[in-house]
Amino acid sequence: MSKIRLGIIGPGIIWKRAHKPALKKFSSRFEIAAFCATSEKSKNKINKEYPGIPFYKDYKLLVKEPSIDAVIVMTPIPMNPVVAIEALNAGKDVFLEKPMATNVKDGKRLVKTEKETGKQVFVLEQYAYKSLTDEMIKIVNSGRLGDVLMFDRLYHDYIGFKEGAEDYGNTEWRIKPAFPLGTLLDGGIHEIAVLSKIFGKPLTVYAAGVKYRQEYGDYDYISMIFEYKNNLIGTFNNSSFLDGNRNYLIVRGTKGLAFYYEEDSKILIEENSGRSDVVKISDENPYYKMWEILNKCLDTNSKPYYTTEAALNDLQILDAIEKSLKEGIKVSVEQ
Repeated sequence: MSKIRLGIIGPGIIWKRAHKPALKKFSSRFEIAAFCATSEKSKNKINKEYPGIPFYKDYKLLVKEPSIDAVIVMTPIPMNPVVAIEALNAGKDVFLEKPMATNVKDGKRLVKTEKETGKQVFVLEQYAYKSLTDEMIKIVNSGRLGDVLMFDRLYHDYIGFKEGAEDYGNTEWRIKPAFPLGTLLDGGIHEIAVLSKIFGKPLTVYAAGVKYRQEYGDYDYISMIFEYKNNLIGTFNNSSFLDGNRNYLIVRGTKGLAFYYEEDSKILIEENSGRSDVVKISDENPYYKMWEILNKCLDTNSKPYYTTEAALNDLQILDAIEKSLKEGIKVSVEQ
């Protein structure tokens, strides 16, 4: 089987920390064929590390290159759908960093283009493939908790400027974001993807948020209430400013509860009958697992769980959250 020749668009921190080492594990399947970035600093780094590999400053030129089979798009979020659509129309498959767009309109346009071109978009949402997600689904579906009526998810992970560091919080487009919701759309989208996979798409959402810092978007802390069918109500508390420790997910049903405490890497199941046990969560690299799944999908000509349709569902949830924050009302999620 021939290698897939990749064009790398936006080789920044996420490329260096996540996708580059993951792709090294699948070097028999993927070949780095070209790079694209706008800065001279990036160009110099790439030329030093990958001498002889073509480098472009204009992504429109890269996606038209016949020697490229697919592209990885890691641009600032507002550019994600723009670059992806350009690549699809040029006949390339796309591996696209999350979220795939900043709004539902652009997300729908991307889904439409994917269908029209017959090419495929793989949204790089690694949290959807974490062991925690799949294990919690098994527990919920096992019936051990009875009818699941509530969940409470708290996830805080500090993002901010760090002097002298190469860090996500030092990225200019994160410090002064040209998109709604700030870091909830950027990093909190991971948790929205997890909750959607476990519990499905909510019917309504009510949200309240607080702005504490001058930068990093409109909110530093957001608390959300989701309503689902079958009497399920869930709460989600997200912050990129408050301390990132002691994150948890608790799910309660009529017959018991399941509690995940992030620092313990395990799920405790306690049934009302007195029976209890522990499910260990594997200490995996979610990027490696995601790329392994994507590689298998390519081999079998199948689709992964997190399709553009799933990504669009999550954008619709975020859209409802934004409206609720602005208007102070409960909002129906587009179905």
